[in-house]
Amino acid sequence: MPDDATRKALALEYCRLLNEGDLEGVLALFDPAVRFEDPAGTPPRVGKAAVREYLAKVIGAHTKEVPGTPRTSMEGQMVVLPVTGEMDAPPEVNAPPGARMRFRMVSLIRVGPSGLVTEVRVLVGRTDCQVVDASGAPVG
Repeated sequence: MPDDATRKALALEYCRLLNEGDLEGVLALFDPAVRFEDPAGTPPRVGKAAVREYLAKVIGAHTKEVPGTPRTSMEGQMVVLPVTGEMDAPPEVNAPPGARMRFRMVSLIRVGPSGLVTEVRVLVGRTDCQVVDASGAPVG
């Protein structure tokens, strides 16, 4: 199993690559059978093809994540990563042009023996998100 430092570095590398818009780099961190649930409680995307389709949309929304301090677990697989960030406001929120969605979330990341991510669960609720206009002022 990858050690604590390796798992923490992997979680931070995920954010770095996502911020750079490097979809292939992000996907290289994942096991072929990865299970990706964002947000937790929604149907998971299973396998790299399903995750590719989803993350292409996330990157296309100009998502920028600011990771907090990663934490690991004694069982040798999990990393917990608090993240704040912004992305283009999704159409379903009926926001004005140029609006962004700010969010606070926690990612639970499982790293397998191969050193690749086998599971991601994103914990975020409605009260953890806020739509802001182009000036950064809250909308609504």
